[in-house]
Amino acid sequence: MNPHTARWLLTPLRQLRTHRLMAQHGPTLPYETAWALITLRRAPDEVGFVHAWAGENPGKEPGVHYDRWHELSQAEQRRRRQWLHRHGHSPVQLLRLDTDLVKAAGLHVLDWGPPSSP
Repeated sequence: MNPHTARWLLTPLRQLRTHRLMAQHGPTLPYETAWALITLRRAPDEVGFVHAWAGENPGKEPGVHYDRWHELSQAEQRRRRQWLHRHGHSPVQLLRLDTDLVKAAGLHVLDWGPPSSP
């Protein structure tokens, strides 16, 4: 099977994984960024495709950046603490993507910052 056909056959699965990542991460992860992260995780050879998309949609400085817990609602802080207690890392960190790859792809990712002290 050629790569083009495989990409189209796997599109529904990639979309499912994208929506799952967005639900796990929370409202600060836009669809396009989640899709690009899933693409890099599942098909790292498509980094050129992701880089081309990022080039067409310039935004903030590429790389993994962290949000501020003290600016989050109490409910969101509690949700994240429960997630971290269960899984040990944020959903984006669980993808185990090299931060240099994310930066090279031109993505700006807003990941969970360190939790505030209780």
